[in-house]
Amino acid sequence: MSDSVTLFWPASRLRFAVPLAVLLAVAQSSPLDAAPLEKLTIERINSEPALAGTLPTRLAWHPDGKRLTFLRRSGESSSLYALDVTKGSEAQLLDGSTLKAPGDQPLPLASASWLPDGRTLLVPAHGDIFAVDVRTAQVRTLVQSPETEEYAEASPDGRFVAFVRQSDLYLVEVETAKVVRLTQNGSDTLLNGKLDWVYEEELASRSGQGFVWSPDSRQIAYLQLDQSRVPTFPIVDFLPVRNEVEWERYPKAGAPNAIVRLGVVGLDKDGSPGPERLLSFDPDDVYVLPQLGFSADSRAVAFQHLNRAQDRLELRLLPVPASPREALGTPRTILTETSKAWVNTFGTPRFLKDGRRFLWMSERDGYAHLYLCELAGSCRAVTQGPWIVDGRVSFTGSGPDFVIDERSGFVYFSATEKDPRERHLYRTRLDGTGRTRLTKEDGTHRCVVAPDGRFYADTWSDVNTPPRAWVTSQDATRRFTLEANATPEILGFERGTPEWVELKAKDGTRLYGSLLKPASFDAARRYPVILSVYGGPHAQTVTNSWGHVSPMDSLLASRGFLVFKLDNRGMAARGTAFEFPVHHEMGKVELEDQLTGVDFLKSLPYVDPARIGITGWSYGGYLTLYAITNAPGVFKAAVAGAPVTDWKHYDTIYTERYMGTPEGNPKGYESSSPLQKAGALEADLLLIHGASDDNVHLANTLAFVAALVRAGKPYALQVHPRQLHGFRAKEDKIARDRALVSHFERTLKPGS
Repeated sequence: MSDSVTLFWPASRLRFAVPLAVLLAVAQSSPLDAAPLEKLTIERINSEPALAGTLPTRLAWHPDGKRLTFLRRSGESSSLYALDVTKGSEAQLLDGSTLKAPGDQPLPLASASWLPDGRTLLVPAHGDIFAVDVRTAQVRTLVQSPETEEYAEASPDGRFVAFVRQSDLYLVEVETAKVVRLTQNGSDTLLNGKLDWVYEEELASRSGQGFVWSPDSRQIAYLQLDQSRVPTFPIVDFLPVRNEVEWERYPKAGAPNAIVRLGVVGLDKDGSPGPERLLSFDPDDVYVLPQLGFSADSRAVAFQHLNRAQDRLELRLLPVPASPREALGTPRTILTETSKAWVNTFGTPRFLKDGRRFLWMSERDGYAHLYLCELAGSCRAVTQGPWIVDGRVSFTGSGPDFVIDERSGFVYFSATEKDPRERHLYRTRLDGTGRTRLTKEDGTHRCVVAPDGRFYADTWSDVNTPPRAWVTSQDATRRFTLEANATPEILGFERGTPEWVELKAKDGTRLYGSLLKPASFDAARRYPVILSVYGGPHAQTVTNSWGHVSPMDSLLASRGFLVFKLDNRGMAARGTAFEFPVHHEMGKVELEDQLTGVDFLKSLPYVDPARIGITGWSYGGYLTLYAITNAPGVFKAAVAGAPVTDWKHYDTIYTERYMGTPEGNPKGYESSSPLQKAGALEADLLLIHGASDDNVHLANTLAFVAALVRAGKPYALQVHPRQLHGFRAKEDKIARDRALVSHFERTLKPGS
């Protein structure tokens, strides 16, 4: 971290009289006679390769526990490598450029995973499933059909691979490639082991998989979702002469959700499938979280039952007989989480080998922490304090948020204990003693821990340092570099200089922000400022990481703009007291905190208060529209991308978590909608939306356009055919960014 400077702002110039801690980042420096750095272009920031360098991907510990395996990209393909931590040596295991599937198709390794034998890779590709012998590079087809096979996952013993085909669960035996169908009634509206749109988006971190193996590899627990009652909405491709329509099952706030059932199915000893055993719920308007888990002995499934209001979560245990033909038992509740606002959900409970204890994540004390619980229901804290356990820490680089090493009695986790803007790896004993921070460098660490805990792979960056990757021993005596990334291309371009900012909200809450200044900053000038906002729950934008300053931020700084970011109340990583103020009235508190940031900016002698703009995408697009309609005159210009314009237009799970239903909270929905105050618009506004957006439907932007037309307010609109919520086509990204930059250059005039 850089040196700390505290600035005191006169109370007469601000709505608050508190010290602002500004941690100045290390500025760019170069010899006086050095040639000026090249300026970034919109075309370059939307092109490959990545400006910040290319790091190894798919970091995972080999089943032998001694080697870290990963992919290195070269040209159009990625090859598989392994670092042996006992020898400190690296070797290529598979050459991705020569690996072919039957039919001479390239076989990408991006989704590959190890089977327990340590010799075989499971490779889903081209909608089929393959196995690769790493010793010989021989590719063997496990499943190949005209249909698409999805969510391939090997059983714990490696004998079988489960997958979903046309909404039904199947198994394939690895040795014989024999396929067995486990469920029989899958359809477009009845999904077995596969999640519908809203479950995938809001409850499963955008993974559509809805099944899990038992530890003994005999049975599979899965969700069945009947979405026949869920309303459909059209996603229109306007480019063909005869427009093509895709009908999306999308439950908007207050509408019916899919009916969920919990199923268990498996194989008899003779290899024949047992019957589908399903548990229904009455009433059926509830959620069962996709994070299912078996007990250590495979004789029970733990599942989380969440009421529609999302303020009561019950962890239940469903008895599962050893025979896949015996009826399921009666579930019982082993613990309950409640909230005055909403219950944030985490991963599955992690059962210890003794069969009676499990680790559980909870915010019962206001912060996300680990608890060691008994099946009888009692829990005690393993971690505690005014910080949160957060981030992915696992053996494989994906999956759970913490790692248990029962042999040593330690649990490994990522947390914000040092600083909420940073992430570090910690370990502590299961009794809560001996907590130690293992990562040393200030900044953001994403770690993959070896099964015995002796080593961990670490991908690290801070706001001034592009990402680097290495493997470190827990005692810090050995370190092996995976990618030093010392000279990424971005360092050859002109970039801004970031400064950390700390402010106080009206209620005294500390707010973290940052101000990016042009490399050629002149304190004697007056600059326009662009607020770059997100503002929504479960997100954090102000982090001590390289990604905090995006290439677009640097491009705007090089064009003469200041770029300001502030994490307002309602956002993530600060505990429930920081999140809950948005409950039942989105927009109000978020704008209040952003206006605190505007007051700070106006107090700076080098900021022109008449040239302040605001922009954001998705929730940031919503907050942009809310700000310019509820604080007219503050912002001269705005660009809102893919915005929600009325929460009645958005999905049930996300919206009702924070707002309740439209019927139960009509005033909150009305006051939170920018539509209601479209007539107050004074800013010069550009709206951007993808016509095929299946997340925030184009109807949101069109509803706001209609409100502006009724109010006689001017606006600019840019619609991108065939683009989703996140634009994918390079040409559309370039056109989008050109429009944003041109809009702010025209309205805020950075050169003046």
